[in-house]
Amino acid sequence: MPIRRTNRTNQKLWLKKNQHLKILDLGCSPMNYWKEANHFADIEDHRDHFKSLNLNYTFFKPNEKLPFKDKEFDYVILSHVLEHVPEPFNLKKEIERIGKAGYIELPTKLNDNMVFGCDEEITGHKWWFEFDDDNNKLVFAKKIDALEKFISVGSVFKLMSIFDDSLTLQLYWHDNIPLEERKPYTIEKKITFNSLVRKFIGKKIRIYLSKLKKIFRK
Repeated sequence: MPIRRTNRTNQKLWLKKNQHLKILDLGCSPMNYWKEANHFADIEDHRDHFKSLNLNYTFFKPNEKLPFKDKEFDYVILSHVLEHVPEPFNLKKEIERIGKAGYIELPTKLNDNMVFGCDEEITGHKWWFEFDDDNNKLVFAKKIDALEKFISVGSVFKLMSIFDDSLTLQLYWHDNIPLEERKPYTIEKKITFNSLVRKFIGKKIRIYLSKLKKIFRK
């Protein structure tokens, strides 16, 4: 099975026990890089920051071949990166070329629909991902707006400890990454935040009135 569901915590524990491996965190940032890795790379120039931490860092330009040798890394971490790239198949091939195995983390469709702040035209999210458990492959489609966003990235992080499996896809792969594009989703009408609020308030009022009726009947 070249790809399967996993757990971020378990992967981190395994990496800590195998520090002899050459581990790349691709698409990292100074704020959320994996400390279990021993090499870091991104399209943003964080060389000074990682140098100050005495960590290996490689800066490269977008849409170019990754500046690493074939199978140079035992393990490649790709955390919240694939949903940003214009050509997922190209990055998949490059990851398979430079790595033997690794970890992929992605927002679920629900997460992507709730959270605002990742909609920039160039660098924002472009795809929805889901995992096909029957065929063991990662499937993606062009992102659409089905729900008006109403929650911040910071608020989502606070919910992660409880709803992590509902908000993120966490996958382990080795040898290759089965990836398939599907037809885009369609929706007749986007659900707005105001409509959600109205339904919420309406429900609360009905519950309150029901309680009052029970009190007056006594």
